[in-house]
Amino acid sequence: MRPRPIPFALIGLACDPSSQCLELNPDCSALYEPSFDQVYEQTLTSSCGVGAGSCHSAEGGQGGLVFSDPDESWELLTEDLGHGPLVIPGDAGCSPLIQVLRTEDEALVMPPGDPLSDAELCAIEKWIDAGAER
Repeated sequence: MRPRPIPFALIGLACDPSSQCLELNPDCSALYEPSFDQVYEQTLTSSCGVGAGSCHSAEGGQGGLVFSDPDESWELLTEDLGHGPLVIPGDAGCSPLIQVLRTEDEALVMPPGDPLSDAELCAIEKWIDAGAER
């Protein structure tokens, strides 16, 4: 599989060693079971792939990040495709994905204009902290 372009905001976070890891609340309440299947079905496809602005649908494909197939989506998030992984298994606070989902910079926050709820973020963070298994 050849490397795909990754959104600029995520590249900057993945490549910047001075980037600060976030301190997350380990006692947060997850909206759903923190497994990849649930993260994919309940958040990635509805908020990023087909819902909201559909930025990461097969048609939108912003930065080459597409959430239309669960296996490919997991690989895009966890594999180093040339810029470091977007998800660092076992370390949600240092994962570029969480940093861009939790940023307070309105120009960088994903999904744009409609940030995820704390309960959705909690489920994603717990999945990552548990090892980001497929």
